[in-house]
Amino acid sequence: MDVLSILRQDPMILSAEEQTPDESFAGLVRLFSLFYQSDGLRVAGYLSVPKERSQPAPAAIFNRGGNREFGLLHPNAVCRLSARGYVALGSQYRGNGGGEGQEEFGGAEINDVIALIDLCQRLPFVKQGGVYMQGHSRGGMTTYLCCARDQRVKAAAIGAGVSDCVAMYHSREQSMKDVFHELVGGSPEQMPEAFRARSAVCWPEKIIPPVLICQGTEDWRVIPQQAYDMDAALTRAGKEHKLTIYPGADHSLRGTSYLDDVIQWFQDHPF
Repeated sequence: MDVLSILRQDPMILSAEEQTPDESFAGLVRLFSLFYQSDGLRVAGYLSVPKERSQPAPAAIFNRGGNREFGLLHPNAVCRLSARGYVALGSQYRGNGGGEGQEEFGGAEINDVIALIDLCQRLPFVKQGGVYMQGHSRGGMTTYLCCARDQRVKAAAIGAGVSDCVAMYHSREQSMKDVFHELVGGSPEQMPEAFRARSAVCWPEKIIPPVLICQGTEDWRVIPQQAYDMDAALTRAGKEHKLTIYPGADHSLRGTSYLDDVIQWFQDHPF
């Protein structure tokens, strides 16, 4: 059965439409936009598959950065993974991209990502046994939260990822502080437990899969100290992980071996 037909028949998927991928991925991937159910809400996302495949491919979930409509998931983020052989999925998180509800910057929208893992278990073109996960910026926080909740994540890669929301709150400009006030409910002093719950540096012992941490030295959005502190926390907790630093790289990690390093990490942890 064709991929689109399979998606449209899945009870969790409310709608699916095939899209034209960026010309750089022409002939390499097929791309689909989705609306799917999570906690009874309509949530937007993307799924892409390698165009040439003879057997089920492993799934990789990409977690976007930003918040609300800033930093919406671009389809190229999943296409890059599919071009390397993965069935790739990503969520816009609830309330964004035409979806229902409202995200909480590390709160209930984590269920929107867990729902994609559930979906992977039902898709016949996905290799069973687990998923890989990649998160960038705020998506790093999302990935850490998933890694503490779901043992189906077999390896994770974090790019310029948030691991300490308290440190981020105090190191960023007022507009970022406003995001925390609007989506989390206040400052670290007002909402200490909510900030701790979103900060993986506070609970490294809960992280289940091996984690690759990738960080640029010139990142001002998520300062390098976040990566160094998470590396130290995971070391103290005895968790398998690797820290990769890109000298001179900014928050985007463009111009580095970031994607190659992510793919190699996944390949080094087969399931």
